[in-house]
Amino acid sequence: MNSKTSFKVTDSFEKEVFSRFVYENPNTSIFQSLEMVDVYKRNIGCKPLTLAVINEDTGEVQATLLAKILEEKRGFLSSFSRHSTIRGGPIFVNGKDGIKAVSLLLEHYNKIVAKDALYSRIYPLNYTPQIIPWFKKNGYEYEYWQNFLIDLRKSREELWKNLKDDKRKAVRKAKKKGLQVCECTDKGEIPIFYDLVKERYVKRKTPLEDISNFEAVFDILVPKNEAKVLFVRYNDEYIATRLILLYKGIIYAWYSGSNSDYLRYHPNDLITWHVLEWGSENGFHTFDFGGGGEPEEATAGWVEFKRRFGGKSINYGRYTKIHKPGKLWFGRKMFEMYRRLFL
Repeated sequence: MNSKTSFKVTDSFEKEVFSRFVYENPNTSIFQSLEMVDVYKRNIGCKPLTLAVINEDTGEVQATLLAKILEEKRGFLSSFSRHSTIRGGPIFVNGKDGIKAVSLLLEHYNKIVAKDALYSRIYPLNYTPQIIPWFKKNGYEYEYWQNFLIDLRKSREELWKNLKDDKRKAVRKAKKKGLQVCECTDKGEIPIFYDLVKERYVKRKTPLEDISNFEAVFDILVPKNEAKVLFVRYNDEYIATRLILLYKGIIYAWYSGSNSDYLRYHPNDLITWHVLEWGSENGFHTFDFGGGGEPEEATAGWVEFKRRFGGKSINYGRYTKIHKPGKLWFGRKMFEMYRRLFL
């Protein structure tokens, strides 16, 4: 990199230039796109932060970052629940300029977000070891974080063969029982989706984002063929659901849920197989299962469910920086009390 090169970190940029940079980058992700910015803006309790590094000599983008600042509770607890997530970013150009831009980007981001969030967490979705030292330099500590990826560049028969025996058996049982997968085409059904997802989150005692997030997905991403909301129907009732994101050949599993009264009919197995089959037939190359947890969760049921669909286990890690340690400690104590009393 030329020592005289001048870089500028800014939140003011041409949207078309930003979008083209993100889309054309080989290490891109839908979670770093301006479409997701529009979704987050409509998500109650959420605020997006979008930054770019510009080479002032050439006007070219060198790196971008989209952070999602979310408060999980309202009112008194809001400031004790506010955290920031960078999923699939930063995006950067190859070479020394790009790496330098990432460092400048994180330095600038840290100064801004420290005023709002208790902590920040980066989830890499691609293999980008060249920028990991800059995560650490800017105060982000590594944690193990597993994920499962399934290669969809295979025939239906190959994908079926890669399923474990119990999963093939479960899909057959679901079909024999008469379960069917259908696509949501009516925004009026989003509350049904939300209730099915919420049941799962209540059981796990974890907060769920406001329904406005999913209404925004339906309004913004679904018409662009960047998202689908799927249901499993049994007779006249929706008993399971899954929200998937679609971007540059990748299917991202984002949210799912089901009615526990019908789990014996294996709706979750059926809908997962449907997504794999559909993705293979429609030109997608990867199914990203959306995370496989920490080491102590390796044998958890939800992790084992993903493993048994034939995915490849990867560990790109996650990186966390605590901005307000005292307030974070107090907030966690408050939430422990809240969960015991109300969840």
